[in-house]
Amino acid sequence: MTQQELVEYTGLDRSSSYISSIETGRTSPTLYELEQIARVYQVPLHELLQEGGGDRREATPGGGAENEPLADRLGPRLAALYENLPPEDQELAVEFLQLLADRQRRQRG
Repeated sequence: MTQQELVEYTGLDRSSSYISSIETGRTSPTLYELEQIARVYQVPLHELLQEGGGDRREATPGGGAENEPLADRLGPRLAALYENLPPEDQELAVEFLQLLADRQRRQRG
């Protein structure tokens, strides 16, 4: 199925380039958009939300994405999430991550 066909089948008021942006992690779809995509592919919504596009190797020891460096696994995802936030929320997100890291450090020490 092409990106344009997916747009047409979902009935979303979006372009095929928007679907490309979702696929490459440059943008995040709304829950409604995910529901429509899941409907077209006839899969449960949770399957679209699984890491790695449903690659089951991640759950097995020694195989899959958990062996990749953390920056490789989270970098694109975090960057896409961060870029979709307004500037004031970007700062809040960084402060929240710092708060979590500080709390973890205190619990260990």
